[in-house]
Amino acid sequence: MPGKLDSKKTVKWAFLLPALVYLMLMAIFPLVWTLALSLTKWHANIMPSPKWVGLDNYRYFLFENPRFWYDLWFTLRYVGISVVVELVIGLILAWLLSQKFRGRSFFRVIYLIPMACPPIAVAFLWRMMLHPDIGVLNSILKFIGLNGIKWTTDSTIAPFTLMMVDIWEWTPFMFLALLAAFQALPVELYQAAAVDGANSWQMFRNITLPLITPVIVTISLIRAIDAFKLFELVFGITGAGPGGSTESLSFYTYLIGMKWFKLGRGSAISWLFVIILLILAITLVSRFKRER
Repeated sequence: MPGKLDSKKTVKWAFLLPALVYLMLMAIFPLVWTLALSLTKWHANIMPSPKWVGLDNYRYFLFENPRFWYDLWFTLRYVGISVVVELVIGLILAWLLSQKFRGRSFFRVIYLIPMACPPIAVAFLWRMMLHPDIGVLNSILKFIGLNGIKWTTDSTIAPFTLMMVDIWEWTPFMFLALLAAFQALPVELYQAAAVDGANSWQMFRNITLPLITPVIVTISLIRAIDAFKLFELVFGITGAGPGGSTESLSFYTYLIGMKWFKLGRGSAISWLFVIILLILAITLVSRFKRER
């Protein structure tokens, strides 16, 4: 028996070891390295090696840099509006396409196409469509006698333009998850409710919504974390303009680390980014647990 147990442990470790090595090299080591680097000053293009500065980089972003707070506020607004709209539209589409009608499968496939496109390709596609002079959207508006819209060059409109594209691209994710949740609901509960005289709204509020709430919370958390990392749309559509009005925290991190080569500050803002994401995730999950 001891020999068999030892051999089983050996086999387990043989399967686990490659994954552990990969995790160590690709996740844990970069995290530790960037944490150490965040405590230094290192302009890689002019300094041969990093210089220890302690928490100065964190103090700079938190107390001396209003741009950090503007980008954080813009990103939070972007996440809040985009995810809520995606959830509502996804819920409506999932409910409609869970009903039986001719052509249902066709519409299910069509609605999934935006999600299958690479984000950077989506960004450049919409950039061409939103062009003020030759873009498809403004051409349609001018054809029907309306003035073109400054989709990406007006500081008030540009943030909502990014949200519009995000909603177009990621509502299918919400739709797909909620459609699966609808199809997994037990039919017996609705039959019993119908016998008791419940109408469609009462069934949705008292049966459907409570049963799919865990799915709603899960997909909302996934989308919120993903949307918080907003980069491709900013890079491809607005370039953070006009006047920095659409600069996200991810794009600012990219500028500091990849364009200006301030690796110490770039690492510090990356860690602040991670901490904010953790706070967001913990807050959403704990709130869901309290409501349950």
